[in-house]
Amino acid sequence: MVIAVVLLLIAMAALLVFAWVSHRAFSPLVRLTVLRSVKFRWHLLAYVLLQFVTIGYGYMIPNASQLGFGASVLAAGVVLLPGALLGAASAPVSGSLLDKFGSVRPMFTAMLADLLGTVLMAAFIGAGSSMVMFDLWYFVYMLGFSMCFANTMTCGMAVLPPELKADGNALFNTFQQLSGAVATTVMAVFLGVAQAGHGSAGDVEFVTATQSGAHWGFVFLAVVMACAMLADLRAFASKR
Repeated sequence: MVIAVVLLLIAMAALLVFAWVSHRAFSPLVRLTVLRSVKFRWHLLAYVLLQFVTIGYGYMIPNASQLGFGASVLAAGVVLLPGALLGAASAPVSGSLLDKFGSVRPMFTAMLADLLGTVLMAAFIGAGSSMVMFDLWYFVYMLGFSMCFANTMTCGMAVLPPELKADGNALFNTFQQLSGAVATTVMAVFLGVAQAGHGSAGDVEFVTATQSGAHWGFVFLAVVMACAMLADLRAFASKR
């Protein structure tokens, strides 16, 4: 756990150094002036947090299913499949809804579904939960995610002038990768801290500890999802 925290701090320090060098460079690799746009930076934050939640679920659900809820290796591996298929099928529809109704109503509705799925996951996954419950709440989350994730990037890029779009795209893609890595680390810390000192896989104490770690991990993801929704709403509220 110490190594994970140290690496996370090193990554944050590296980002700060990169920002400082870019600010002073005559021809920076990425022009961070794109962050002066209020709408862009809030949509970027929402995008990063959505990625965090999704990758966090991608790590936590299979691991918790197998180690804490008695699922087989196969069941733990496919528990995300229904939600993933839904996301793939729904994603093309999201652009059409954006074109037809504008950005606010479709994305607000989608993020409400995301928030509902994360809150239900945090509230109802516990001792005695079945794989059906994991599938159901993740299904609800992915329904909203597929409708708002790409559109969040679209809305953020739309406010940039043509000469800054490449820089904006670079920031979206860079922070997407970073967010996924951080999410995996944070979820691993939740499980690792809960499991420490409670025996090994298969022990009753270990199973109970894993369930507890998963619960608090899901609570954390619900909080992150609420922050993502507020970030998008802040972007829409801005007139700049």
